[in-house]
Amino acid sequence: MPKKSEPTIDYQALSAELNEILTQLQSGVLDIDAAITKYERGSTIVKQLETYLKQAENKVKKVLKG
Repeated sequence: MPKKSEPTIDYQALSAELNEILTQLQSGVLDIDAAITKYERGSTIVKQLETYLKQAENKVKKVLKG
């Protein structure tokens, strides 16, 4: 049975989007509804990036074990 392919995460694009969200939230110009929406999107991105980094860490550990 072929391996199920993992969804591709564009780490750099997500990181850039998260930085943009942080800049917008820190600027203080967003209304409360927009800020909440941005915060929720930022939280989702953080979870995706954490998952990506954990998978990368596991791959490195596997390679090092040989």
